[in-house]
Order: sequence, then C-alpha cells, then structure tokens
Amino acid sequence: MPKPTPVEDLIIPPQDQRICSIICICQMTAVLSCVSIVYLTVAIYMPYTRAIASGIDPTPIMCTTTRAVNKDNCEWGSCGEWCLSKTSGACIQIYVNVRKNGTTLMLADCGSAANKTCYGIDQENARKYHCIRDECKNLTGTFNCTDGKCINITDAFECAFRETDPPLKCSGRRGKITCIDVHGLYSCNRGTCKKIKTPYNCDRRCVDIPTRNKNVIVLSGDRVFLARCAKLTQQDTNETVWNDTGEEVLMLSCHTVHNGSMGVASPNRVIAPTEVDLTLANDSRLMINLEGCVNTLADECKDFLKDYGRDGTDHNAKARFPCFYTENSPETVVARFDLDSTYRQFLVALVLPTVLIVVSCITLMLCQKTIEVGDDAKMRFRGCGKGIAEAQTHPTDPVSPL
Repeated sequence: MPKPTPVEDLIIPPQDQRICSIICICQMTAVLSCVSIVYLTVAIYMPYTRAIASGIDPTPIMCTTTRAVNKDNCEWGSCGEWCLSKTSGACIQIYVNVRKNGTTLMLADCGSAANKTCYGIDQENARKYHCIRDECKNLTGTFNCTDGKCINITDAFECAFRETDPPLKCSGRRGKITCIDVHGLYSCNRGTCKKIKTPYNCDRRCVDIPTRNKNVIVLSGDRVFLARCAKLTQQDTNETVWNDTGEEVLMLSCHTVHNGSMGVASPNRVIAPTEVDLTLANDSRLMINLEGCVNTLADECKDFLKDYGRDGTDHNAKARFPCFYTENSPETVVARFDLDSTYRQFLVALVLPTVLIVVSCITLMLCQKTIEVGDDAKMRFRGCGKGIAEAQTHPTDPVSPL
C-alpha cells in the first residue's frame, strides 16, 4: 500500500492591507457604477430623451379633474409605482378638462375680510358605521352606504328627493342581518332606513358664511373668501375692470388666493373670461409624468391619486391644478414637467457613475502595472523594499529562503 501523502497546509502570509483595500474598493465601485447605469437608463436617461422630444410647453396651464376610473386591465394608467410593471394589473385612469390660464387680478382697498372653509366628506377618514357589527341600529340623518358601511353626510349635504324604497329596520335582534348589504343613499330615523330613489339632488351645505357688508366673494376649492373691496384691477396692466357701485356683488373662481398688503390677490390662473373661451380639450388623459409612473417606491402614486383624483362624485370640490400639454396633442397632459430639473438629474446621473467607473478602472490598471507578488507571496509596489526583501528575512516570516 502506498504511503498516504499528508495534506499540505499552505500558509499565506499577511498582505498589505492598503493594497488589498484599494483593489477591493475599486472593483466594488466599478461594479456598482455599472449596475447604477443600467438602472439609471430606465429611471433617468430614457425619460430625459422623451422629455426633450415631447415638445411639451414648459408654461403650465390649468386642468380640472372630471372623472377617475378604476380599471382591472389597463392600457395606460395615471400613475404606476414601478415603471417596469406599470401596465400590468389594475390601475386608476384620471380624465381632465384642459383650459388656458385666466387673468391675474388684484382686489384693492379691501376691508372686513373673512374666509370660510366648507368641509366636505373625507371618504377615507370619515367614521364608518358597520351594520354587521350592529352599529346601524341608531342611525339618524342622511347616510351614504357602501356594502353595509355607512357614512353620515347630514352636516355636509342637503338632499332633496321624492321617492324611497320600503324601510329597512336596522335595529332589533335581526337588524344587523337586515342591513348587512345596504348600498346607496339612505334617509334614516333611529335605525329605520329608507333608500332614496333617483332622481334626487344633494347640494353641498355650508352654513354661517359671513356675507354681511361684503361685496366680493372668491371661491377657491372648498374655501370661500369674502371682503368689501373698492375695485378690481389687472395686476399686470393695472387696468381697472370693476368698481364698487354699492349695488353689485362680484364672484370669482380662483386657483389660489393671497391676502397681501395691497389687497386680496389671485396671482395666477384665475377665471376671468368664460370657461368656453378658455377650454382647450375635454376628457384628456392625465399622467403624473411622461411615463405615467415613478421609480422611487415611496407610495407617491397613493398621494397623487388622492389629490388629483377628486372628480366631485363625493360632492366635494373637484381637483384643479397646473398641468402641461403639447399644443398639437392636448388629449394627453402631465402633472409634472420641469425640463431644467430633468436636465440637471440627467447630468448628475451621467457624469457621476461615468467618472467613478473611469477612475476605478484607471486605478486598477495602475495597480496591475505597479504591484507585484514577491517570492514571499506578498503583494508590494515595485521598487518598494525590494532590496531589503531579497537581503533579509524576518525571523517570523513563514516562507524561508532556499
């Protein structure tokens, strides 16, 4: 039998940590930079080229949400959380009316200013009465119910109707079973609810608006601004377009309102001409940007759909906001478009990883040319300590000279 050969225990001497660290850092930087370029191609480079070629006017116009539609299978969506999967699964499609900007106006010499916020129903945060939990047994007022969950809208809306369905008794031993699937608008009295049949009319209710001694009413979303002003002028030309005669009340619909030392001003996009003259397109598609998606994975779409998807179906004010469009193609508009910011992001995303790759590769090439492995299996820069290494051997050196 041949004598077994023992396994050779190779002892690798400790290396110069500085050299190893430089090589590892450069390799890691080069690999991560290449990976980032692949990601940035989808996130930055391609959106930048589309933005340049889109022909979108960088001056914002005004959009008003008309409807928000939930779709199971989408050809397009207003906002997707990840661009690689934006067209798969369910989505929300938001449609808007597109119009030109109005006139910038200044209400001057104003006094007795007041404002009132007419709160609607916040569907997400409003208290919901679950009939299956026997919470509908004492309902009194007007309720909007969806699949057995009812929201009290009595204080926010005043509904006029003629016909109702037979009453349902939500109180008592079998009340929660009787009302488990209530759906629609109901008029309730101590747990006995009648479904309101169409046609009916529900108007927003806003009480205690201080109109006494006011001659100007400015509407902005759910807020009402009131004041007594002497005149209305165009802010750019200072031309007077209205004077207080003591007999008229001026009503304006504004996107934003600022109260300054010179008076109550609406700095941009105020409806002065008629809506028909300003309208550019009806029922246009709204997307958060040119891609209709974001790559931050920070739930941006949730906030976007909450703010821009208000279409007035809950009787609250419709969303109105600045948007951007292409003059020859107004059927699609975007909510975010900033060519300067896009260019800056593109420049940083292009220069930074490119410089890191170039510097890392040059450093690795220099290491290849300047680093050698000696007879003692140690890496060292050429010309550094070569004579000493050949002439001397440290007593603790694991490799002995022959």
